[in-house]
Amino acid sequence: MSERWIRSQRAAIAETGDEVLLIARDGSVRRLDGDSAELARVVLAQLAVSRSEGELVAHVESLAGPLGERRAVVVDLLRLLADSGAITAVRSEAATAAGTGGSRAIGANVVVCISGAIAATHAPALVTALQRRGHTVEIALTEAAQRFVSIDALGAIAGRELHTSLWPSRPHAPAPHVALAHWADLVVVYPASATTIGRIANADFSDLVAAVALTTRAPVVIAPSMNHAMLDAPAVQRNLEHLRADGFVVLHGVPSSEVADAPSTRVSITGAAAAPGEVAATIDALRIAGALHRRDHAVTTSPSTWDAVYRASAAGATRTDGAPLVPWASDTCDPDLAALLAAHSPGGSVARAHRLLDVGCGLGQVARHAASLGYRATATDVSEVALRLARDRAPELDITWVRDDICASALISEYDVIIDRATLHTLPRARLHAWTASIRRLLALGGVLIVKAHRDGVPNVTTGFTAESLAALLPELELVSTQDAELPGITGPAPIPSLVVVLRRRP
Repeated sequence: MSERWIRSQRAAIAETGDEVLLIARDGSVRRLDGDSAELARVVLAQLAVSRSEGELVAHVESLAGPLGERRAVVVDLLRLLADSGAITAVRSEAATAAGTGGSRAIGANVVVCISGAIAATHAPALVTALQRRGHTVEIALTEAAQRFVSIDALGAIAGRELHTSLWPSRPHAPAPHVALAHWADLVVVYPASATTIGRIANADFSDLVAAVALTTRAPVVIAPSMNHAMLDAPAVQRNLEHLRADGFVVLHGVPSSEVADAPSTRVSITGAAAAPGEVAATIDALRIAGALHRRDHAVTTSPSTWDAVYRASAAGATRTDGAPLVPWASDTCDPDLAALLAAHSPGGSVARAHRLLDVGCGLGQVARHAASLGYRATATDVSEVALRLARDRAPELDITWVRDDICASALISEYDVIIDRATLHTLPRARLHAWTASIRRLLALGGVLIVKAHRDGVPNVTTGFTAESLAALLPELELVSTQDAELPGITGPAPIPSLVVVLRRRP
């Protein structure tokens, strides 16, 4: 296909009097006047959409008659405009059809999440740049972001209602962070302040932007923007490391000025988010390269795999040695856990039933036993099939069954008792901080955490623990008790040495 051209996004052209001024990337200015200026005006007017050299020559000839050897004048002008950056080449069929430069991905549903940094003033330009590339954009803002950018301006650009609260605007409407998370093909946090980065890294759902980024399974691109001293702070660097480990894509910043300083004292620093057009182009380049991935890998095995396992088990499938396909599942609660639940149960003298969360509930034996003791039980699992099978085993019990991943939990309640039976040890060590962040957020003051996990040093265990290493994950909790235990074998009939650890959050 012949090369095509289109006007670039650079502010590379000005006019004064009869002159056309071309401002090159190096700052130099080339002046065109007379017939050259008029030809430039004619050609530039045609390049609002992509045109080939032949189409441009044909248009000029329709106005001025056959060019003959003077055709070279049009070719020379195109080269001059390209050298100045006023026009750009279009080489892909997809980009040609859309009238923009460069290869491009198919338009996506993009949620732009704006937090409270000065670069939020550039967010309208990012929304426009994404729309120009064929994307449909929804916008979510933190409370602080609304101090930097006009809601009315953003709404006019987006052409749709903006989202500023965790709470729905209408009764019975879905929660905004859940609805946006499901709708999105991509989430872009631009700019990402240190506070928002901290919220996302530590599973803090108290803000709409963090809640969207944590709930979605779509790729999430984060563009940090802050003072370089803040960016270099160990806590911020730890949070960014956690985000990268969790599968978030973190864009590097660019040199800029610190607007918190007086104008006369500002110097160039790193840490600012890149220009909106550059961010939009980078996002499309990453999409085309296949570098943006859904974050379903937040668990060791994907939910669809767990669904298949539980479905096959329900149909009577077994392992090749005849053992159950899901040996960790049972119809009865483990005696050691049953004893602990009884010890912490609300009983009849407590005004309100204790709220209990069963993490990775499987077929729900722990949640069912807890409900029988008077707990208000919520049971979660990444497998919808497991939840359905668990629900069908005890339809008469008042248990809330929720599909949720504890490493990226969308739950917002606090619980008096959280119990994790055989979920924590399935996580690779890189995911442990995500588990602890959710536990830290969900466990109420005075609440009890009960964990039953494989013991450290046992073969064929993903991540084993000692009481000390498990307690070290949540140092703000006090160690109440620890005891030896066993869990069913995974690769054979022999049980796996385990331990049960009880931790309490101080009131």
